[in-house]
Amino acid sequence: MMMSEPARVPLLLLTISIATLLALAQHASEVAADEKPVSTVHVAGIVLKWIRADKEANYRRIEPLIREAAQHGAQLVVTTECFLDGYSAEDWSVSKKQYETLAEPIPNGPYFQRLAGLARELKICLVAGLLEADGKQHFNTAVLIGPDGSLLGKYHKQRMDEEVVRNTPGKVSTVHDTPFGKMGILICADRRYSDVVRRFRENGAEFLICPSGGMFGSKQNDAMVQARSKENKLPIIFVHPAEFLVTNPDGSIQVRTLVGDRLVIGKEQIGGPNDLNRIFYYDLPLKRANTESK
Repeated sequence: MMMSEPARVPLLLLTISIATLLALAQHASEVAADEKPVSTVHVAGIVLKWIRADKEANYRRIEPLIREAAQHGAQLVVTTECFLDGYSAEDWSVSKKQYETLAEPIPNGPYFQRLAGLARELKICLVAGLLEADGKQHFNTAVLIGPDGSLLGKYHKQRMDEEVVRNTPGKVSTVHDTPFGKMGILICADRRYSDVVRRFRENGAEFLICPSGGMFGSKQNDAMVQARSKENKLPIIFVHPAEFLVTNPDGSIQVRTLVGDRLVIGKEQIGGPNDLNRIFYYDLPLKRANTESK
């Protein structure tokens, strides 16, 4: 039986409408997929009090925490600024001679090698703060170690106050390729300077890690970190002996927790009420561009 022309018209319109709706739905799905994060990296920030001028004590304290973080699935583990020497640059009771012994070459120094071996064993990326010796110069350095134990990059702190008497300032806002995207690492006081942080973005950083010491908390620190995130539309993970902070690209705070009210403890205080430490975990969203570029 032949369908009459009047009957064909509604059927044709219905077919076109369904096809249009399907095309619109597919487009909306593609747009949503482009806009939302398609994966995350599981980050662990280790908030741990410093012990001045004792690399072995600080290493022994942090190693089990790094292992615990890896056991909980951390892919990227971050320490504080100069965790290894306990940020001895600001302690004038540490003599020049002693200070020089706290620094080591990278990547051939003994503690760097231990950290590299640990990262390789646990198959993690590790951002660790330590004091670097390069000839007669000393640098406040953050190293980026890959899951195979290789040195993926290092960063020299650029902005210094009284620390400049002992350490040489860095000059470049370096960006490092990682399995998770392009990472910028700034250190502590760098966060106070818009120009320093802006250059990380201009150099292609997709997220920022900030091992730190010094100022912390809502009154002294957090607004600065928020401002740098908002200016550059980048997330920042801030790891400090007394605070863990994550700021979003719009400058809002995603996570903020304070851990005690001090940065340094004496050896006699190890295990006591002031020796507060904690591992913080955060799933950092990664954009599709990050994963497709690998």
